[in-house]
Amino acid sequence: MSRSTPRTDTEHSRREPLGRRFHTLLGAMGSGNLGDGIAVVALPWYAATLTGDPFQVALVGAATRLPWLLFALIAGVVGDRVDRRRLMVAAAGVKGVLLMALTAVIALGAGSIPLLVTITLLVGTCEVFFDNTAQAMVPTLVPRSRLERANGYLQGVERVLDKFLGAPLAGMLLALSTAWAFGAQAALILSAMVCLLGLRGDHRPAMAGERGPGILLMLREGLAWLWHHPVLRSTALLSGASNLAAAMMAAVLVLFAQDVLGVGPQGYGLLMTVTAAGAVLGALVVPSFSGRIHPATALIVILVILGTTALTVGLTRDVAMFVVCYLITGFASMWWNITLISLFQRSTPDRLRSRAFSAHRTLSWGMLSVGMALGGVLASALETTVGREWALAAPFLAAGTMGLALSVVATLVLTRKVVDQALVEAESA
Repeated sequence: MSRSTPRTDTEHSRREPLGRRFHTLLGAMGSGNLGDGIAVVALPWYAATLTGDPFQVALVGAATRLPWLLFALIAGVVGDRVDRRRLMVAAAGVKGVLLMALTAVIALGAGSIPLLVTITLLVGTCEVFFDNTAQAMVPTLVPRSRLERANGYLQGVERVLDKFLGAPLAGMLLALSTAWAFGAQAALILSAMVCLLGLRGDHRPAMAGERGPGILLMLREGLAWLWHHPVLRSTALLSGASNLAAAMMAAVLVLFAQDVLGVGPQGYGLLMTVTAAGAVLGALVVPSFSGRIHPATALIVILVILGTTALTVGLTRDVAMFVVCYLITGFASMWWNITLISLFQRSTPDRLRSRAFSAHRTLSWGMLSVGMALGGVLASALETTVGREWALAAPFLAAGTMGLALSVVATLVLTRKVVDQALVEAESA
């Protein structure tokens, strides 16, 4: 088999429909994404009405991400043992009930930070099972040649509904009352559950129904498979390091915008939409050319782009340049996501897909909190030495240098030969 075999035939893929089943999943994910966009604004807002302590407010925010570290691996095991559609329906149903309970608590004026953290952790756990399982289902719903376009739709819908529509909708709902905001989120996730009930077909993974190994052995098998895979191990480590770099910048971004670029709150809000706009553009454009660029080449080019834009932001003090760089960053990040998720889905057998994806995401997303801490520590440590302006620029410079270094590493470990061989083996498995 030639090396070109595993690559996407773009013209052929454009003619293949994604199908009604995929659009049902897309509708369910879109409804959930819109609800999540409301929560991004409503959750910290409600927390701030309960306490003025920054640590407690931050604790609520941390509770939204913690389940990915605690339960993603378990979600992967469960997703490889049961019908995935039913698992998503159950996760959406439980999440909806929890949000309805939170709405009632808020309406009664009985909220507290400990209760909010508890409910947020439980809701976040449901999201882990829901989102992780959805990614594992995609390759069973669309032709392999259409994975890039399917993932582009999913990523694009997520960004549009989460960033562009969810936030302003949350503002309007909060103007009515906080209970309205969380009630709307509950209604949206329950509508996603209803949508999934209409998804026909058998969605059990290859090993479902068999008397297979126990949970711990399945977990170990998924981790071992990912770690010994020559491509996915490398992409997991590269994703983790890249996320660490991105989080370093995010940790000081609001201060950089205020004190270095000199923008106010409205300007900062507009700046933050730039990345989302770039990501949406990427979701629309990337699938049209992804089949003509080898995945290994694409990932290396993206790391160069991310490193270059981070260094440019750190070295310049111009708002217009910041906008251009973050627009490119949003585009490149979406290109990375579509390429990597599609490569992962093609390389992973169905019986291992949920476990391997959860292990990959745990490793890559686990570095976000580390990067946030490093960015803050770096800026704080340098302020007395180089001044506030360069101290706030330091995380951008460090992230940019790291991105370029990662592109060199990717060139060495993610060669076309290695990636092609992995895809050929996946095709023949």
